[in-house]
Amino acid sequence: MPFLVAAVALIAVLCLLNLLLTFGVIRKLRAQAEQKADAVAEGLIIPAGSPAPPFSVVTTAGERVTRESLGETMLGFFSPDCRACKERLPLFVEQARTTARETGRSVLAVVHGTEEEAREQVAALSEVAHVVVEPGDGPLGEAFDITGYPVFGLITRDGTLAATAFDPARLPAPSKTAV
Repeated sequence: MPFLVAAVALIAVLCLLNLLLTFGVIRKLRAQAEQKADAVAEGLIIPAGSPAPPFSVVTTAGERVTRESLGETMLGFFSPDCRACKERLPLFVEQARTTARETGRSVLAVVHGTEEEAREQVAALSEVAHVVVEPGDGPLGEAFDITGYPVFGLITRDGTLAATAFDPARLPAPSKTAV
């Protein structure tokens, strides 16, 4: 009987150690996945820390916007035929709605495609962002050197592309005085 009790206690200790190791491995894998997601964005847009290129475009609402007129700006580039864009579009819309309401940050969404292809994305984005539809080789795509979708960025008031991300939730929080 004492051997049975000892065996059960040993198995219980081994199970607890296994559980602790499993949690450690899961935490490490999540951290690596986050680092990989950040690294993915680095190749899709000009590097963070670069000056944001000057631009002047007309939105789908007929409004002319320039780099200077937007102030601190959250931006997103989408493509109508991109599965990841469809997955991240609601996240971008929600974050844009929240940060614009709380801080006044401008939001610029660029959809690379035709007006017809982009209709669904434009409808979702129009309520929270200045939306521009242009071909993939359009002026904003060329200026920001976009090579894949979706990609998100944050332009500071001084005109620097402060951050880029593959996930809009990974962008830094806006300053409270953004205008």
